[in-house]
Amino acid sequence: MIVRHFLLDVNEVNAFVVGCPETKEAMLIDAGAYDDAVAQFLKEQGLTLKTVFITHDHYDHTDGLGEYVTHYSADVIASIPKVQGHKVAKQVKHGDTVRVGNLTGTVYETPGHTPEGVSLAFPGCVFTGDALFAGSVGGTASEADKQRQLDAIRKYIFTLPPETQVHVGHGPSSTVAIESRYNPFFV
Repeated sequence: MIVRHFLLDVNEVNAFVVGCPETKEAMLIDAGAYDDAVAQFLKEQGLTLKTVFITHDHYDHTDGLGEYVTHYSADVIASIPKVQGHKVAKQVKHGDTVRVGNLTGTVYETPGHTPEGVSLAFPGCVFTGDALFAGSVGGTASEADKQRQLDAIRKYIFTLPPETQVHVGHGPSSTVAIESRYNPFFV
């Protein structure tokens, strides 16, 4: 599996390209801004961007969506029917699978930061958007939302293998082992 991180200018948001080395199909996870570095990486690796997966509908994760859809004719995958005015090709819910070539990922509902928040796990890594950060979690509007978010992370993310890489919406990546043991929101 090919995984490449890109730090975008808008709110220092992270975007990730996941690619299948056999089929050369790729997915972009979150599209905060169009970035030539993403296009260059896809070209260098011979990857074809087929889909854009949106973890949650905040501008810093979606503002570049239109350019990726237009430039690559990429389909949008999200847990809501429309993102940035673009009809979602595949609306996902908890437990659904998402394919990138020969790779299969599993969708986990991780609401709290936003009601529609989802994470996407492939073997060895999970993309959590703003639900979980290294040493923190995404902000919530209420104590009830915070509890829903923490419960979902405990139930779905922290039950992944400890060595699973946690790729987050902002800041550095981490692992399930580190976050489940040392993240102050969970200890």
